[in-house]
Amino acid sequence: ITSLIQLSSEPTVDSRLKCALPSRKAFKLLREIDDPDMPWLGFLFGQTPSSIWYWCADQMMVQRTLAAKSLSHAQGATLMTGIIKQFPLFIIVIPGMISRVLYPNEIGCFPGSDCLAVCGHRNGCSNMAYPKLVVDLMPSGLRGLMLTVMIAALISDLTSIFNSASTLFTVDVYQKWRSSAQNTELMIVGR
Repeated sequence: ITSLIQLSSEPTVDSRLKCALPSRKAFKLLREIDDPDMPWLGFLFGQTPSSIWYWCADQMMVQRTLAAKSLSHAQGATLMTGIIKQFPLFIIVIPGMISRVLYPNEIGCFPGSDCLAVCGHRNGCSNMAYPKLVVDLMPSGLRGLMLTVMIAALISDLTSIFNSASTLFTVDVYQKWRSSAQNTELMIVGR
């Protein structure tokens, strides 16, 4: 809400603007074939296989699905995940767009020399967008809560990665090396 109030009270184009404004095609998902940023062919054959791999073949995702109590639980969880995956639009994309409008000189810098002066990276300052928005617009109590949420998400991701790595090692390496291992031994090695 604070960011929306801020957006409505400040003009988006004024004399303080030094860096580039977003191009007119910034909101267009499928662009021309010769677009230097994201041609439709690259989006179609780059993003689609990547998403299919992540959701259908990534060890963490597959392991979570296979650990379901029954087929109906796995199907229900998959459908629920599809619904929940709509929320990152509001959590990730919209704050980035708001940050791009509120801080055009820091977040929207282009070319690389401007970005190097602002944030120390030649490829852009988009990594500063969310933290800058949190630090500048959120009250201090919510800043702490946001930090806690981000650390919890990081820990959750790491535990999933460690669990998957443990499973892969136990099943693909240890079990091949010691084929006579019982389930109890495999569970101990996996932990």
